[in-house]
Amino acid sequence: MKTTNEIEKQLKRKADAYIEQKAEQMYAIHQEIADFVGTSTNFIDYITHFNSYDTAAPENKSNHTAYTDTHQTKKKYRLELEMNYKQKLVAKYTKELLTKLDIFE
Repeated sequence: MKTTNEIEKQLKRKADAYIEQKAEQMYAIHQEIADFVGTSTNFIDYITHFNSYDTAAPENKSNHTAYTDTHQTKKKYRLELEMNYKQKLVAKYTKELLTKLDIFE
């Protein structure tokens, strides 16, 4: 029988795989749009902290943006998804597993 640590590691790997898949899909959409409009940007502009950006004066908005090359964009998508959703995914997978095992009802 597997220990709870092994099960937790497997659930985290499942969450990582899901996040990686979604990051790939997000990047594919990004590339599809860029290809459709005929642009090939070397750098992607993104807002680092929306609240700071939103409240900044127009002349200071560039202080709250950063740039990344297109090869790092997929990594950024993955990291953002991981930061925002990984724990929730693991909790969801844990609940699903426990329901399947009929331990808690």
